[in-house]
Amino acid sequence: MKRIVVVSLILAFIISCAAGCSSAPQRTGRAVIETFLQLITAGEYADAYALLASSSRNDGEQTRANRVTQKEFTDKYTNIFDALGISAVEYSNLSVTNGEILCKATFDAVYTSGVAGDMKNSFSVIATREGGDWCIEWTPALIFPEMEWGDTVRVATLPAERGEILSDGSLLAATVGTISVYAAPSKIEDQALFVAQVSPLLGMTEEEIQKALKKEYNDVAVLKQFYSDELSASAAEQLLLITGVGIDYGNYGVQREYPYGSLLAHLIGYVGAVPSSSKEELEAELAALNEGRTKLDGLYTSDSIVGRLGLEKQYEQQLRGKDGELIYIRTAEGTNRRTLYRLDPVDGYDIELTVDVELQQRLDEVMDLVLFGDTTAGAVVVMNPLTGAVQALSSYPSYDLNLFTRGISGKEYSALLNDPAKPLINRVTQGLYPPGSTMKAFTGAAALDLGVLDTEYAFDDSQIDDDYWTPTEYGAWIWTPIKRTHVNYPISGPLNMRKAFIHSDNIYFANAALLIGWEAFEDYMEAIGFTESIPFDIGVAQPQLVNEDTEMSFKLLADSGYGQGEILVTPLQLAAMFSALANGGDIAVPYVVEGIYQENGVKYDVVKQHAARLWKENVISEAAIDTITPMLKDVVNKEINGTGRQLRVENCVVAAKTGTAEIGNDKSREISWFVGYRTGVSDEDARLVLVMLEIPADTKYTTLKFDIARAMLELNT
Repeated sequence: MKRIVVVSLILAFIISCAAGCSSAPQRTGRAVIETFLQLITAGEYADAYALLASSSRNDGEQTRANRVTQKEFTDKYTNIFDALGISAVEYSNLSVTNGEILCKATFDAVYTSGVAGDMKNSFSVIATREGGDWCIEWTPALIFPEMEWGDTVRVATLPAERGEILSDGSLLAATVGTISVYAAPSKIEDQALFVAQVSPLLGMTEEEIQKALKKEYNDVAVLKQFYSDELSASAAEQLLLITGVGIDYGNYGVQREYPYGSLLAHLIGYVGAVPSSSKEELEAELAALNEGRTKLDGLYTSDSIVGRLGLEKQYEQQLRGKDGELIYIRTAEGTNRRTLYRLDPVDGYDIELTVDVELQQRLDEVMDLVLFGDTTAGAVVVMNPLTGAVQALSSYPSYDLNLFTRGISGKEYSALLNDPAKPLINRVTQGLYPPGSTMKAFTGAAALDLGVLDTEYAFDDSQIDDDYWTPTEYGAWIWTPIKRTHVNYPISGPLNMRKAFIHSDNIYFANAALLIGWEAFEDYMEAIGFTESIPFDIGVAQPQLVNEDTEMSFKLLADSGYGQGEILVTPLQLAAMFSALANGGDIAVPYVVEGIYQENGVKYDVVKQHAARLWKENVISEAAIDTITPMLKDVVNKEINGTGRQLRVENCVVAAKTGTAEIGNDKSREISWFVGYRTGVSDEDARLVLVMLEIPADTKYTTLKFDIARAMLELNT
């Protein structure tokens, strides 16, 4: 081992040979002491070992008390100095008392440590005569004065506490103290009996108990840890009857807990072991996690617990914190004889969300009440359309996050995977769906902004034959005719834009798209955001207007005009894009993380706070918004027989659009949409609600979306 060595002692002579205590007679006791110290400073541990007295050496193969082999001697110095990052050793103030048989000396030493800084200690050493030669009576106290035979230097990680995720004053993800069942090895009289008694009560094998006992520290060996609700009172009582067993509440370990279980599960995510299916994958994952971190930050290892999904994964580095380190002299009994170095951990940052927890609980309650069986599923987004702040989210059905942190069984995981309602899928941000008739709001805006249609325009309904229209102005129409949606009563008078919105007429908006033309239609929709993933605190799937390499046709353009064709979008992104109608044509970046904070005693220091910003500006003109908004109000006006008449929000006026998209080859299922926003309210009360349901194509399911949306749009919620 090479080091920068500063030596303050002037040696009386140059060593000619240090192969053994008796192989090269030393002139004085002082000389052998000086030689020994010089060899230690140079890292020449084998030569230093050769100067040891026979009473300190162990040159045999069997272990001997208070003796050290050359390998043990070398390893001890090497490992301790490496652990502390010692780059230089300086000895000084050597004071020697000579005698005929014994030579006693004291000296000071400074270890220059890259970890702990300068470590200053005072030592004493004895040299003895053996057959006319001077040798060193070595003990571990020549490394650190407090060290005794059997002591070791240990490096322990002081883990940082993972930051919390909270909202509205409520903890959504917390690091909590565990119930630790531990053993005090010094009190165990018969270890075999102890292991046999404890094993069945803890549900552990005897080998696991034995392994845990070997990891004692300060006469404490943690055997098993439990969540607060996992260890029954009767089990605890039986355990405490066993001599040597103790139970600690909160001091010996922590675990991640999700107090609300399934609430916001898809957004929050959960923690678990570093994901890997091979050694190579594990190494790649660890390299990515450790990028930009140093040893002092606490490096990730294969034993680390990390965020696996959602915000837990996206904000892993902020939540993680920086681990501390403890380097100490450990006695043979497992106690701490001396702390050589301590670096306190820096706990992870806390993340505050924009979610209204009371509203979120109400949403989850409504979803559970309204939806039923394994044939219904869906997603809901509740947000402020002016700021983009998300107030509530639901991907239904959900799952209990604690299943994963506590160790989900194979049976439980298989049940989740095989559930036909697919509870593990985050429908809000990762589900891609055809927008159905909600798309008509954008097609109508495009027709107005591009000057293709105005409010006076009326479709010539003489071209409609029994609710079907075959366009005649685009060459031979080789595709199936365009079918209008079911209307609740015959449309009287000209089919203008207002009536087309109220009754969600497919033919009107298919015609509008054809009049716009594909190039202009595509440009307008790209400007709104239909071809790029919207930024958010967790990843959002990218939407599309058409499939890759699709050859455009008039039929596909017509279908796109009313939200079919090949258009796909996530509920979150559709909600954000629809907010342009409520926000003067601008789309705010949706967000759920309000800020990142560091706990500092009784107060919080702001690390980062959300800065409001727009994703898209002026994507829809004020003129188009002023034209369309009254029509969207009529859609849900209970006095008008429109597609949203069953919403019936009593205490505020809502502008909205409904939509339906058939799914499945047999068209037995459909995507049912509702998206609407409050009008005429203060900025503080501004709210947009999007509901997307996957339901059977049966009339008894068609009103479910209104029950959910109504609960979220009522002004007192």
